[in-house]
Amino acid sequence: MHIENRLELLKNMRIILKLFSDNKEMELRIKANELMKEAVQENSRLIAQQSIIAYVLHKILTKEHIIKARTWSKNKREIITVLKKLVLYLEHDDAKKFGKTLVSLHNRIERIDTRFGRFVQSLIDKARVKYASDAYFLGASLGQAAALTGADKKTLLEYIGATKLHDKEERGKGIAERLEALKKALGV
Repeated sequence: MHIENRLELLKNMRIILKLFSDNKEMELRIKANELMKEAVQENSRLIAQQSIIAYVLHKILTKEHIIKARTWSKNKREIITVLKKLVLYLEHDDAKKFGKTLVSLHNRIERIDTRFGRFVQSLIDKARVKYASDAYFLGASLGQAAALTGADKKTLLEYIGATKLHDKEERGKGIAERLEALKKALGV
């Protein structure tokens, strides 16, 4: 089975691996934001998943109670190993192993979050909702934003309603103006 946008995904995954390995938490956040814009533009779930991965890894690196834990170096090595496998499976265009390894990465992050997390909602769930909201404000429909990120629609709607971002949206713009603004925001 062929992986759509494989070379793009490979480039992104290599960057995520390098940034995480080098503890570049702010660069991971910047990359996550860039990837979400790209995911909306290309309507790509896989790029959206990479965005979420980059954001969650950023969040983990900013949590002092996680990176100061005695088990952190082992956990970090395991995450790096999984990221390297993702790169390998993209290089070999192995969609089946790539998909299984993505699930494995999410599970590993969930275990770290469960062990060290201080909130009821997981880091991955929070990232999905946050980036679905960003996708929505970049011009994706609510359904498309939820589908891209895997976010729960009800939670997403509540999140959007609780933000002040909707207050900044200009009223009365036509579809052509909104499309032009989206293209400008995405650098197209």
